[in-house]
Amino acid sequence: MAAQNGNIVFQSADGKQTYCIDLYLPDATGTKATFNASGLAGSTSDTYWQAPEDVYFVDVSVTASPTAVGAILTATGSIMSGHTARWANQLVSLATRQKHKVFIPAGTQFGLLQF
Repeated sequence: MAAQNGNIVFQSADGKQTYCIDLYLPDATGTKATFNASGLAGSTSDTYWQAPEDVYFVDVSVTASPTAVGAILTATGSIMSGHTARWANQLVSLATRQKHKVFIPAGTQFGLLQF
């Protein structure tokens, strides 16, 4: 496969704000996804998105699976044990795409480490 793009969605804890962040997934395992809140994410974009308020990570969608099969969620560089996403379950074409609801406190640098 090749590097892929996608979107990641966060919902504010009070339900009043939605953040849709562009995502870039390198085509290799052991790599970090990159994020861009104001345009197209690319290989040189930030390796995290910093939550401006308390939010929930609720959705991630990708156009196709890269070589990596999924990602581990990270919070300010630390692995969030038990929180993963399999790319095959997150394809944009799936009407039954797996949803998430993971609390992310304000100021947390949210990231994805591919496996």
